[in-house]
Amino acid sequence: MDDFHQPATTQTPLNPDDENARTEVNAEDGMNKGRVNTCAKINAAFEPDTGPLEAIPMKEGVKGTPLEHVQVNHDNGNAATTAVNVHKTTASRTPITVIGTTTDGAYPNDMGEEGSDDEDYGLFTLLPNYAQLKAKTDSFLQGHATKRWRKLAVSILLGVGYLAYFYAVLAIKTEMEGFNYWCEADGLLIILTFCVGIGMSYFLVIKPYYGRSINNIVLKPVYKAYERAWSLRWVRWALYLVLTVAVGAFLIWDTIDDSERLQSVFGVFVLLLFGFTFSRAPGKVRWRHVVWGMLLQFVLGLIILRWPLGRAIFQCLAGKVSAFLATTDAGSNFVFGDLAAVMHIFAFTVLPVTLYFSFCVQILYYLGVMQWVVLKLGWLLQVTVGTTVCESVNASANIFLGMTEAPLMIKPFVPLMTKSEIHAVMTGGFATVAGSVLAAYISFGVDPVHLLSASVMSAPAALAFAKLFYPETRKSRTGAQNLPMLKGEEANMIHAAMIGVANAIPLVATIAGNLIAFNAIIDLLNKLLNWVCNLVGTVDQTCTMENVFGWIFMPLAWVMGVQWSECDEVGQLIAWKTIINEFVAYAKLAEMMDEGILSKRSIIISTYALCGFSNIGSIGITLGGLGAMVPSRRMDMAKVALRAMIAGSCSCFLTACVAGMLLSDAEINTTK
Repeated sequence: MDDFHQPATTQTPLNPDDENARTEVNAEDGMNKGRVNTCAKINAAFEPDTGPLEAIPMKEGVKGTPLEHVQVNHDNGNAATTAVNVHKTTASRTPITVIGTTTDGAYPNDMGEEGSDDEDYGLFTLLPNYAQLKAKTDSFLQGHATKRWRKLAVSILLGVGYLAYFYAVLAIKTEMEGFNYWCEADGLLIILTFCVGIGMSYFLVIKPYYGRSINNIVLKPVYKAYERAWSLRWVRWALYLVLTVAVGAFLIWDTIDDSERLQSVFGVFVLLLFGFTFSRAPGKVRWRHVVWGMLLQFVLGLIILRWPLGRAIFQCLAGKVSAFLATTDAGSNFVFGDLAAVMHIFAFTVLPVTLYFSFCVQILYYLGVMQWVVLKLGWLLQVTVGTTVCESVNASANIFLGMTEAPLMIKPFVPLMTKSEIHAVMTGGFATVAGSVLAAYISFGVDPVHLLSASVMSAPAALAFAKLFYPETRKSRTGAQNLPMLKGEEANMIHAAMIGVANAIPLVATIAGNLIAFNAIIDLLNKLLNWVCNLVGTVDQTCTMENVFGWIFMPLAWVMGVQWSECDEVGQLIAWKTIINEFVAYAKLAEMMDEGILSKRSIIISTYALCGFSNIGSIGITLGGLGAMVPSRRMDMAKVALRAMIAGSCSCFLTACVAGMLLSDAEINTTK
């Protein structure tokens, strides 16, 4: 910044007793627009009974301070009015502070401006003695802690108003009550009110007043007893044996009339055997991570896919998500017109969903809602799976955020991570998809229930397989019990929304560009491969990329639970997802759904298997994002990137196997 833009307001102490006191101030002369050295002389005629004068510093938030105006003689002969912040006092004499000068007699602030934006120019300033009245009022309010009382009064008014509304909702009968009471009508409001009431009771009453006592009397003794028992080797192996027998007995009893589902059980063992065989340190595997991760995934699968209440909750949640994303059509139709409303062109109907979802997520991040949810889910993964807090928080963040956004939650700890922890962080990104692109997959017509459940179930699976494929061989230095609650740096919600849209624009452009480029290169490779095969007498269109990779991945599709007659098509989907990206794979799945060439079971298993960023192109995205975040660990990240991508793919396949073993034909027929 050059000298022409230096602020004109300066603070220079002057002695009021010395009439010849001179000070040099920087002023911007309106005539030459330059920097002028002005020798200021204060010629103030104060009344003899006013007493000495004391300078009052101009602090932000202090308004109504009286200003005395005195004359300052410039060297060029021009007179200017200088505002001096003065205060009558009977104490010792204190130098006066010159706040600033103007050449037109106006109140000084920044040169060229009429006044500060922070000053009070309201209607009440027209009242006589407003400054004194306001100062007395502020002093009274500060002395009586009125801020707390005002907050309490507003809370009581809002609470009474909500209770009145709640009573009116229950008293007034509407047609919505006969449609879907617990998901659309009064029941949903009752559930939300109950949850909010429980949360307020915990955070406002139980935790602040009884939390320490409960922790000392109940939680700490229980945790110490658990630690003592878990330190015994035979206790751990006995528990693992009991859990394995229980799960096995349940699966045998549950699949006695549907043995086809045991095919997916076999797939789980095949994938775990693959992970153990090619593990970097098979002898260092901590089986607690693997067993508890898989067990948590299995329990989540039971709750979401088999428990009627859990399935109903997720179906309701999926319906709300679909309705929420459908509101994107209002913006798309307004901007693109018939291209979106009538013609339903992909670029004008599907891609805007990503913009809208990023818009909303950034607002939630600014409000702190996203961070709170992620940290609580991370705590759940930490106490169950047993991974470090950073690994757990990152895995939970991947349910909602992308592979480069989720690590921002643990950014301060990334430089301290071991290679195993970095591998787990990268695996979590490869094993899940961001909520912004999840919205686009729903717009393809893929069942939102299975997409949401796949995002949730893959989080513990990613931790389990990451710790199997790359076990921890060093002591972790990221054992912090609490991560800082990072807050958005935006000025307000409008600013946050703008940032969210701006962040999504490169993502939308990347998706569109990838689809154009990869579809073009696929067509080129298909034509070249078909020409090579035709030279040896094969039938036209026999040798294509889809067919070649479909044959390669057919065994994998079979162990996940797909019928052998459909393994070729599902193998093609896995190939597109691994070589190109999951966006292309879901687009191909939508085409197969429209053509009716896949059964419902194969469609559901494919939905789970494709729900992850584990593809070759994402390796570059991950290395670019994490490497820019922590440049000192780029070499370590590059060493584990390919292994993490494979682990992420296997995590998705494990989720597909769990879904295949739990979904009976009855449940499949009740899905979309």
